[in-house]
Amino acid sequence: MKKLGLVTLLVLLAGCATPLLPDCQRFGRDGQVCLLPPADLPKLDAVHMVTVTRDGQPDSFMGQLHIDDQTLRLAGSSLFGTGLFTLSYDGHAIQAQPDDPELHADTLVVMLELALADPAALKPRLHGLDLTVSETATGEVRDISEHGHAIVHIERGKGPLPEAPLELDIPPLNISVSMKPLETGKP
Repeated sequence: MKKLGLVTLLVLLAGCATPLLPDCQRFGRDGQVCLLPPADLPKLDAVHMVTVTRDGQPDSFMGQLHIDDQTLRLAGSSLFGTGLFTLSYDGHAIQAQPDDPELHADTLVVMLELALADPAALKPRLHGLDLTVSETATGEVRDISEHGHAIVHIERGKGPLPEAPLELDIPPLNISVSMKPLETGKP
């Protein structure tokens, strides 16, 4: 199934070595991320072609992401339009449909926040993790490390967030995720 590559990535990034802090999600071996409420995230309506490549094998699907003051919603569908999953986060609870434990919706929300949230708001919500942000000629680079070891490298292209491509590399797992914006409603 198209979500298998993404699911594998999320499972492996979710660790279980330390006790979980209240209202936080595990990330990495010992790290934790306390999620920001949707009101603290950038407002967004975007559709991306998402390609997850694991060990050289790509899997693609369309992802539609909507963030407003109350909710973060993500829907994944096959390239033929068949719904694969939906998830929502209201600042208190994460819900996924279908109710599939392999989806690991909590880790997916963490990945989205790491890529999209304002770094100044995000840094105090990271425990056991370090975030560095730098500007490049082509956009922004975010690196998340744990105990000095890189676990996620994120590159976001220039331009408005709905139009900016995202590239995520997870070196310990030999996984990359490419999110290319799709134009919708335009001739």
